[in-house]
Amino acid sequence: MTDEYLFDLDGATVSDVLDQLIRSEDRIPGLVFTYPPISLWAPDDDTSPERIWAGSDVFSHNLYIHIPFCKQKCSFCYYSVAVVQDDTEVIWEYLRCLEIEARRYAPQLAGRAIETVFVGGGTPSRLNPDQVDFLFERVIGQFDLSTCREITYECSPDSATKDRIEAMVRNGTTRLSMGVQSLDPEILRLSRRSDTPDSVVRTYDNMVESGVKEVNIDLIAGIEREALDNMRRTMDAVQVLDPVPTQITLFTLSVRRGSINDKTFREDNLLDVFRRSLALFRFAKRRMLAAGYEQYSRNLFPRPGSVFHYQDNHWGNNGYVLALGASGYSHSHGFTYQNPFKYTEYMRRVREGEPIVERAFPLSEEESLRRHMSLAMKHGEIDVARFNSFYPAGSEPLARFGRELEALEALGVVDVAPDRIAYRSDYLDVADRFVRLFYSDSVSSAVRSGLGQVIGRTGNAFNFTV
Repeated sequence: MTDEYLFDLDGATVSDVLDQLIRSEDRIPGLVFTYPPISLWAPDDDTSPERIWAGSDVFSHNLYIHIPFCKQKCSFCYYSVAVVQDDTEVIWEYLRCLEIEARRYAPQLAGRAIETVFVGGGTPSRLNPDQVDFLFERVIGQFDLSTCREITYECSPDSATKDRIEAMVRNGTTRLSMGVQSLDPEILRLSRRSDTPDSVVRTYDNMVESGVKEVNIDLIAGIEREALDNMRRTMDAVQVLDPVPTQITLFTLSVRRGSINDKTFREDNLLDVFRRSLALFRFAKRRMLAAGYEQYSRNLFPRPGSVFHYQDNHWGNNGYVLALGASGYSHSHGFTYQNPFKYTEYMRRVREGEPIVERAFPLSEEESLRRHMSLAMKHGEIDVARFNSFYPAGSEPLARFGRELEALEALGVVDVAPDRIAYRSDYLDVADRFVRLFYSDSVSSAVRSGLGQVIGRTGNAFNFTV
């Protein structure tokens, strides 16, 4: 079967959980990037910043900004993107909308220092130096960055010119991340990218020479039915970069509605697609481990000491995220919520003074804890004392999940000790399968009841397919 496996834990014993874990091995895990699933979020009558951000004082504060503009849509892309060539005016208008949105939220975050900033897309490096300056001064500058630990700026080889990179770094960027995906010329062509291996290396060299502290590259295993030789050529090319990247983010292929690959793979067995992608992922992983990288989370492979703080805050430590721009999904203490997916609708709402939030999900304390646990389980290990420190003394929140953890340990997935929970062997590679164990019964039931609309090729681009 190729649909999502949702656990039914209502009244289940440890043995029942173990049986369900075994059955889940024949299902596609599917990427989990937030909790509860966005498919369950719904319109809300009051999404004012005052209500949405009330009481958000427990976890770290982080800022995400979405820049949707791209030169072309890559075959694997399911994000909110707008193919715009040289229309700088529409980019300027979008930036002005971001400034208006930032001003709406700034009073609610006054006195709350932003720990990390992530500028993603789309292709944020489509912004010219003047637009980069505007973004930092008029949008990001609305917030308190006095103790900010990290500012990440995403780049693409087809637009990250030397002067644009210099503008990013001049404005405080500490981490540059380039979507490489592949360094094999055949796979780059098939995936509709305008890059070549040489252009990728030139852009990478410019990023390193900018003096930025951290440089990350993204890779995807299994694009366009790539063979082992294609993946080997990519890893050979990565290994001779000088210096090597401080971090590599490696993904298995996600096939979702809205991507060109959704049509390319329409006749394929999606479970086979995932298995091939996972095999290539593990090949690349072993090459990285042999080269001195470590697997910090399901997807992130840093050199020792190079932690991606935004992901660590967002996933590992339940950090709040204020997401500005089209399709941005946020997390406050009482809500998860999302802006309109299409940038034109986002801009219309901003210009006309309408509520920008399109749909939301109210978080009870129970659902907030489950969100924390679900996303923390995408990391290689959980520091028990750190996890517990966010909750009232003596509450022992991890004790709530004793049944699930016992079943995972019996299956050989994790080791559970008083001070940490850690994955064994290659199980972290399929962590998305196990995090669903920590969904609440009500969330699992709600997703299950609408399975045909929520999962598979009929959902929106942020819903599950592979």
